[in-house]
Amino acid sequence: MTSAPSSSRILASAICLIGIGLCLVPTPAGLPAGITATAGVIVICIGLWATTVVPEYFTSIVFFFLAVTVGGAAPAVVFAGFSSTAVWLVFGGLVIALAVQTTGLGARIATSSVGYFGGSYYSLLARIVLTAALIGFFMPSNMGRILVMLPIFLSMGEKLGFEPGSNGRIGITLAVAGGSVYPGFGILTAAVPNVVLLGAAESIHDVRIGYAEYFLMHFPIISVVSIVALPLIIKGLFPAEPRPSPSQTPAVPWQNEERNLLFILVATLGLWVTDTLHGISPAWIAMGAALVCLVPRAGSLPPTALTQQLNLGPWFFIAGIIGMGSVVASSGLGDVIGGWLFASFALTPGNDFVNFAAVSAIGMLISVAATVPGEPVIIATLANNISAATGWPIDTVLLTRVINWSMAPFPYELPPFVVAGQLAGLRAGQVMRLLVAMTVLAWVVILPLQFVWLRFLGYF
Repeated sequence: MTSAPSSSRILASAICLIGIGLCLVPTPAGLPAGITATAGVIVICIGLWATTVVPEYFTSIVFFFLAVTVGGAAPAVVFAGFSSTAVWLVFGGLVIALAVQTTGLGARIATSSVGYFGGSYYSLLARIVLTAALIGFFMPSNMGRILVMLPIFLSMGEKLGFEPGSNGRIGITLAVAGGSVYPGFGILTAAVPNVVLLGAAESIHDVRIGYAEYFLMHFPIISVVSIVALPLIIKGLFPAEPRPSPSQTPAVPWQNEERNLLFILVATLGLWVTDTLHGISPAWIAMGAALVCLVPRAGSLPPTALTQQLNLGPWFFIAGIIGMGSVVASSGLGDVIGGWLFASFALTPGNDFVNFAAVSAIGMLISVAATVPGEPVIIATLANNISAATGWPIDTVLLTRVINWSMAPFPYELPPFVVAGQLAGLRAGQVMRLLVAMTVLAWVVILPLQFVWLRFLGYF
């Protein structure tokens, strides 16, 4: 996705200067000692994460260093992310995603699902979105799903006459990215913000989130509405007509590695769905699946996969995000932010729908500054304030925030869209048109439906 890197660097520099200034000023009277230094470190890291002028994993390492040396936080708090189940769920997911890509199973699922699309552009978009959503159950990395599927579907688009720069190519790219991101918010293991919420809820509030409970709360509204709406919105924004080529790709026979991995994925999904029965965390199930994939000479990956092929950048990113939440909570900065925010929004116990909309607006504003993956951590640090102001239990506060992540109008807030745009050569404004439309959909359609559904389930 083309952008203005010089503008991003200028913005990042300005934010970092503000952060450095906060680190240097004395702590005002009446505030916890060292809170301004902590705030400075958080501002610097949020600025780097938001502008992506450096890789996300690098910013996490910057956070670890500054939080201990400048912020004065205890190492056990700074590195709390590494003891969180969320980080190990990400690790397992990265191994599974690599296995899906290496064996060719991801490509087979994608091409099989969209090989016949009925001849219409809308049908193609709908099948791409549905395929991306379904693969989310088996491949717990929306970034990984995009990297696997996008080249396949772009090649398919070229056979349909969708050349670079065409509306059809833009539509296919956004269908892959949107189908990988928005429906994944309703599947606990399918998106980074979900995993961050899992880790923040556990590390800050000692709240365990189950796969089945999470799925029941969010998939029927957030995911289903997104699956239905995405192809319609994309077709409306970027209309096109396919001109299919008569050539066909010959079928490729199944390999033993694909069959074995498919069995592992089905078993993993079965254990995730039934976690309320056996009580095993989704993280340890993912770790078990990763272990089987890595078994020497018998798994789905070569012996060099862990040391030479696995990208641990997302692993450090999640650990940094969760560690930041722990620092914000333990330093008292969360209480200060909460007091400022909730002074601007009227929250009263018993007025549940207004509270739901207001806290969603707060989450949307936080995402603009901290990105969507960072929002669950900040909200988790404010959960006690929200609970006191609304009368909701902590569990309700944490589990009803997922809708916020669909209210992200800027591409940098959702890193998978940035990656998809870069791979397909899209402009930031083209991606933003879909994000703005989905933000409007979230406010007008998904939010009221989600409130009614959660009330039916007894959360309000």
